[in-house]
Amino acid sequence: MSASAQAVDNSGPLDAPQSSVSSPTDEHRPPEAKKLFENAKTAARTAIEILGVVAEMTEGVPYLGTVSKALTAFMKALDEIDACRESCRAALKDAKEFEELIRRFKTKWTHLEGGGENDLRLEFAELARAILECLETLQALKVDSQRLRDRARLYLKKNDIRSCVSKCQGNMKTAKEKFSMAVALDTYILVREIHERSQPATVSQIVVPTAHTKWRLRSATAIFHGRKSEVKAAVDLIVTKAPARVAILGPGGIGKTSIALAVLHDVRVKKLYGNHRCFMSCEATTTADAAVRALADALHVVLEESCSAESARDRVLLSLTEVSGIVCFDNLETPLDADKRAVEDLLNDITALPSVALLITSRDKSIPTLKWTSPRLTHIEPFSRKAALATWDDICDLHDEYTMRLVRAVDRMPLAVTLLARLASIEQSPRLVWNRWEAERTDMIHDGDRNDRLYSVGASIELSLRDRAEAAALLGIICMCLPYGVWDDRIGSLDGLKDRRESVASCLTLLKKLSLVYTESVSWDTQIQIIRVLSPIRHHMLQHHVSDELFLKFTDIAMANQYDWLLHYRAIMTVGWKRPGCRERCVQMVISCPVIAPDNIELLSQAIGTARELDHQIQLQLHRQLGRACLYGVGEFEKARSSFSKVIELDGQLGDRKALFEDWKEWILTFRVEFRDPEDECRHLEEVQNAIQNAWDLGRNESGVWNHNFLDYWMIAKTQHYVNEGRRKLHMHVIHRSGLYSNNDSTACLDYNDIEHTYNQLVSMSSPPWDLSSILDTVPFRSFDRITRHKALWRGRTQRLSGVVTRAPL
Repeated sequence: MSASAQAVDNSGPLDAPQSSVSSPTDEHRPPEAKKLFENAKTAARTAIEILGVVAEMTEGVPYLGTVSKALTAFMKALDEIDACRESCRAALKDAKEFEELIRRFKTKWTHLEGGGENDLRLEFAELARAILECLETLQALKVDSQRLRDRARLYLKKNDIRSCVSKCQGNMKTAKEKFSMAVALDTYILVREIHERSQPATVSQIVVPTAHTKWRLRSATAIFHGRKSEVKAAVDLIVTKAPARVAILGPGGIGKTSIALAVLHDVRVKKLYGNHRCFMSCEATTTADAAVRALADALHVVLEESCSAESARDRVLLSLTEVSGIVCFDNLETPLDADKRAVEDLLNDITALPSVALLITSRDKSIPTLKWTSPRLTHIEPFSRKAALATWDDICDLHDEYTMRLVRAVDRMPLAVTLLARLASIEQSPRLVWNRWEAERTDMIHDGDRNDRLYSVGASIELSLRDRAEAAALLGIICMCLPYGVWDDRIGSLDGLKDRRESVASCLTLLKKLSLVYTESVSWDTQIQIIRVLSPIRHHMLQHHVSDELFLKFTDIAMANQYDWLLHYRAIMTVGWKRPGCRERCVQMVISCPVIAPDNIELLSQAIGTARELDHQIQLQLHRQLGRACLYGVGEFEKARSSFSKVIELDGQLGDRKALFEDWKEWILTFRVEFRDPEDECRHLEEVQNAIQNAWDLGRNESGVWNHNFLDYWMIAKTQHYVNEGRRKLHMHVIHRSGLYSNNDSTACLDYNDIEHTYNQLVSMSSPPWDLSSILDTVPFRSFDRITRHKALWRGRTQRLSGVVTRAPL
């Protein structure tokens, strides 16, 4: 046995079990008792050998095998108690658990040095003592005796034996639990000590930076215009309400990052927080743990790779406990979208610190539920015209009319203005940049990496729409309806789109949260909200997120709900004409539209060009729609007559007399609308007279009988009167009387009832055009000349005012 083993055998804690076995009175016992005592000593000696496990600790791990042998001896002793085998089986099970536990860890434990060795040695001594006591108890019961008397006594005392075994079992369980806890704690301490010895600095040095540590802070944007009020509002909150919690919100590319950096570099903020001003971009962080590690890097808190997420957060928060500073999370929506609860917990922990201010930028209006400092900052808006041009001039020396066009085209969005100015500086021609804009739109607005949101408008938009297909589809539909904007109460009809998992209302809420759309109240009703989108977002969506399939699905709904979407037909069809797979649908939309807005002339012309390959009736309807749009919308009468002439030609090919009559009516109507002033009545007299004659001819059936109604007659007759007035001014012969006046000078206008009465008589007598003089003597006219009529009306009004009521003569 080694010296260390002898030292353990002679140590105090192990002496008591030895003395209990070697009693000084054993020499006076009778032979039988002496023999029994020798047996007990033999058992005790075996137990003492077990205690040699402690001595082997300085040799490494072999002591585990010794303990295992002792447990095996104990199990053998228990098996020998036949009278109480059932009670012993439970104790045997515990012994086996001990043996398995030690066997499992036997090959894993290593030699321990320092203070941990002594502590663990004591725990093994306690374990060995518990085993020894169990062995002594069983030996005292003479469990190994083969004498009949002893076996009978064991049977008679089986209850006592069972009680003793149960007690042993309980003691062993307690010893196992204590031993397992001690080993776990000792192992943890050992691992910590090994790790700390491998590091160049202590934990306290790693976690807590010195008060003079300078936090990482990006330089402020060099070109910065038009944001004085936004910066001042944020700085006032930070300085006067420390530690403040401030959120800068707005759509992508609106300049939130530049504003945040300007705030952090403000003189008053620098004076308040000194070197403890931290700016951290969250663009590459998709989890709360990634945000914590990025923040630790910015604060110069060293974290080893094996450091757990919880430990990393604790260290970062500990480093912020004793300092006064401001932390800025830029582009917070990235980790917030992916790991919302954990990110909110992190921000809550930071805001709980007594001396650390929090500044965030986000395009997501749904920011974490914190106690944000009041008053909250307003939503960041695009540049003013002055700020946009000042930014342009700082970047590009060239400034002309195309500069103004480009700035307006992108709705003064800061990122777009900046990137376009850089392109103009490279091209040395704003005009060339404008030409590219008309061809490429937002695809050209980038500088370097197309995937970097800070240098690409498209990348900035895509970052907001990542993994949001249904919201992107809704945004695409809204963009098809611009520039007028979409009334929010119209959005509900889009729920008819197929294969939607989310409601349109929830998608719209998400788009508002992401600042991809904004709303404005109409001037006449504040309850009505119009949904709008900035120009760069609209162009990007139309280029990259509006498919033919989406266009067709949306136009199905728009045509089924024309009242809701009629205002947007022009914008929708403008998108569709550029897509070969959507042009036929655009033609259908034009035909189905009951009223064409004045500014749809171009779209109708495009539709007519497409319709040359389509059905004859479709061409007819398109030309008729174009004629009406020119007549009633823009007052382009020549174009209107040209369209109606084409309609007359097409119907003439079909030989449809009834349709031709309606066509000539509309052709004639263009003159009625155009020549309203008396001085214009002398123009196109012969042309219009011929049109009237064609209408009269087409209004008769094959038998020559007029087969149309009174209103058709009255419209043609009224136009005939205009022609006659012009001919009289030119001293030309009147070819046909209008039938609306009873005298030759057309001064005695017939009453409406008289006109209808004469019409009924004339229809029954002959075919148009009619000669009113043939029935003048048979009609009891109530008409009189204009001068007489005006005098009578004036006399009747005067008499009524004086109290004398008389009736004007008929």
